[in-house]
Amino acid sequence: MKQVKPAACLSLVIKSIVATMSLPAASLMAQDAHDTQQPEQIIVTTPFARTAAETALPVGSLSGEELREKMANTLGDTLRNEIGISTSSFGPGVGHPVIRGQSGNRVSVLSNGVGVTDASSQSPDHAEGVEVALADRLEVIRGPATLLYGSGAVGGVINVIDQRVPSNLVDAPEFFLEQSHNSASNENKTVVRLDAATGALAIHLDAFRRANDNVDIPGLALDETALEAAEELLHAGEEELEGEHEEVDEEHEEFENTRGFIGNSNGEAQGASLGLSWIGDRGFIGFSVNGLENNYGLPLGTHSHAGAHGDEADHEVIAEEDHDEAGHAHEDVEFVRIDMDKTRYDAKGQLNFQSGPFDTLDASIGLTNYEHREVEYFADGGREIGTRYSNDGIESRFTLSHEHSETRSGVWGLQITDTQFAAIGEEAFIPESGVNTFGLFGVERVVRGRLTGEFGLRHEWTDIESGSLCAKSEQALSLSASALYDVSESGNLHIGLSSSQRTPTVEELYSNVDASTCATYADPEALTLHAATNLLEIGNSALKKETANNIEVGYRHHVGPLTGQFSAYHNNIDDYIYLNLTGEEFEGQHLARYMAKDATFSGVEGEVSFALLEQDAATLEMTIFGDLVRAKFAAGGNVPRIPPAKFGAELRYFGDNWSMHLHATRASAQDNAGANELTTPGFTRVSLYGDFHFDVAGSSEMKVYLRGDNLLDEEVRNHTSFLKNFAPEPGRAITLGLRFDY
Repeated sequence: MKQVKPAACLSLVIKSIVATMSLPAASLMAQDAHDTQQPEQIIVTTPFARTAAETALPVGSLSGEELREKMANTLGDTLRNEIGISTSSFGPGVGHPVIRGQSGNRVSVLSNGVGVTDASSQSPDHAEGVEVALADRLEVIRGPATLLYGSGAVGGVINVIDQRVPSNLVDAPEFFLEQSHNSASNENKTVVRLDAATGALAIHLDAFRRANDNVDIPGLALDETALEAAEELLHAGEEELEGEHEEVDEEHEEFENTRGFIGNSNGEAQGASLGLSWIGDRGFIGFSVNGLENNYGLPLGTHSHAGAHGDEADHEVIAEEDHDEAGHAHEDVEFVRIDMDKTRYDAKGQLNFQSGPFDTLDASIGLTNYEHREVEYFADGGREIGTRYSNDGIESRFTLSHEHSETRSGVWGLQITDTQFAAIGEEAFIPESGVNTFGLFGVERVVRGRLTGEFGLRHEWTDIESGSLCAKSEQALSLSASALYDVSESGNLHIGLSSSQRTPTVEELYSNVDASTCATYADPEALTLHAATNLLEIGNSALKKETANNIEVGYRHHVGPLTGQFSAYHNNIDDYIYLNLTGEEFEGQHLARYMAKDATFSGVEGEVSFALLEQDAATLEMTIFGDLVRAKFAAGGNVPRIPPAKFGAELRYFGDNWSMHLHATRASAQDNAGANELTTPGFTRVSLYGDFHFDVAGSSEMKVYLRGDNLLDEEVRNHTSFLKNFAPEPGRAITLGLRFDY
């Protein structure tokens, strides 16, 4: 697939928008969080446009004031306090969402219903190619969502929704501006957005910029005691392959531990969107272009020099004068930064039929050019691009919906994806690969009195081309059935059954696999180190598809002085694919192989909200929440990097034009560690938020807000993170912000 270059004039428009700013995130305040009488919003990521209380799926939504209050720089950090969700960080620049213990290629991240094409699933140090700052709304489906969004969504779906392609006409121009400052990283952020219309033409503009220094933390960045214990654990009973043994501990001695901050954690990002739509009586058609740039550092000591093994890699020299006359590369890498660029084009439309078997046709097409460069900086001042990643692709999605009566409706559709992934340089342990998928799906809904049933199926074909012999074709079939029973007007009981298949990904199949033979290299010298994990990762071209059989029961109470939800689930996964530390070692580097074992994921999650005090001038509400997931292999042992149980409470005290929120979350110690994995102590995270808003010139609103995060200044090391022993979460942080909404 050829790379599509952005139009020069459109690129200049985007850059000019960004240049007028100094900082991120755009979202109109669609609903006032203080107004408890506002109707619940429709969830568009489910098969049918219903509220969360009207679907049997475990769904959640953040929008308006609630989203603005919780918004962070990454998806994982924004959603970490939602039930069933945690985050897996790789320093402040990366925060992958973890849903019910599953992440990476088992969690589908969407942009307006179409998959985000990036390299985030290939490595834990790669950030998602989507910007939370520009979102109007985040919708999350916890649990299998394969039927709608592909075989990779067995863990869940996160849909980042914005008005990049406008779908409605505004009566008058709407403008939003936000400016904020964070004390822990000295970060400044700016977000701006404009929606307007002229005749039948709707126009959308948005842009953001943020920049931060190194992030403050309590204590030391490197947990040297834990690092030593981890090395001892890995070396115990290790088998040394051919080659001299090297003490891995010496690698970390090159980096000086930092106290009070995380070295090389500074970063900057910017982006902008332009969208146009023609909107008529029977639907709309629109287009948009979005540009995103993200430059962030990887904490010191976490990204080994990847050229230790494998063929001599060609470096792309940034500064020629930094090489000697013989052209030799520098010897010591001091730190590594990731420099990402992404351009995305979207086309979206809807047609409402006046007659026939179907009511509505929806179409979405996303075309993405993604690239990031891992830039190595040296002690002598030179720098080189060690590895260049690219992923260019197009994804299209078409759905037909019908509603024959109040008791019968359905959605049928197809999804087509074509991507081309490549990694060039010293860390190219995954070969160039083309991936094509074609999926057909359908979901029908039947209502009989108080009982609602939903039944669905999906059949997906996947072709992977990687080298002359490394080609793989797989089919995946998924089925689901769910029932929702209205116990009363204020509560319902739901139960869901699903069988979801997931085909193995390129990195699981072909990491460090000889593309000419599609077999593992016989000589370990040919292996290439994955520097982010500090492992020699080896794929398995014989892997079969996973099959996840899930059952879930739950109850929701959505009306009255007490509201809440509770769910319990059990997910039995045949041939669960994971990266296993084998106990083998080559020249001081540990080997890890992709393997398949049967595994089970079981858990509970819930939250309940109620009013403690209701007066004319103010209201005090309390929410109690918690979740727990337990993941084990059927043959014995724990699945690695599973988040610990968390529970907490939130107090919300608000009046007509002000609010205060106190939030406390306790994460338990994670003692159920996987093989060659250390346990992690628990922590308590306390945050406080307050705001005051007032009218300006009648039609505008100004809001001043203050937020304090990690107020106890605790040392937080997430068990899900590959970097828990290198870089803790940020320390105490105070954010001061100003929002203007016209």
